[in-house]
Amino acid sequence: MIMDQQDARVINKPKILLVEDNETFRKVVKRTMELSGFDIFEAENGLRGLEIARVNKPDLILVDIYMPVMDGMSMLSELKKDEILMKIPVVMVTNVQEELDNAVKAGAEEAILKSSLTPSQMVDVCKKYLDLN
Repeated sequence: MIMDQQDARVINKPKILLVEDNETFRKVVKRTMELSGFDIFEAENGLRGLEIARVNKPDLILVDIYMPVMDGMSMLSELKKDEILMKIPVVMVTNVQEELDNAVKAGAEEAILKSSLTPSQMVDVCKKYLDLN
């Protein structure tokens, strides 16, 4: 069976790992990302996020900073120590303005405020780090 280029794009959807403890926010982001052509993996905390990242090797990781079990900054630190995962772009999401600079200093490609984030902005951020623009 011969596949055309469009079929290949469907099979090779970019994989995004969303690590967020707020289930409502996770559902909204997941739906938006899936409608935009991304495969989404979800985790409710940083520890589970690391497990999923090691198995699925996502193309991009979106991480909330404040979560139970393992917070986003601790997860980011662990990602940057792992020879395979360290190359995956990480975008931190938070409701705390003061944490934006700290996240970037810790190794995130970008940090964005969750409170002002629209679904289309989230898609644009993902496309930027996946070179899809």
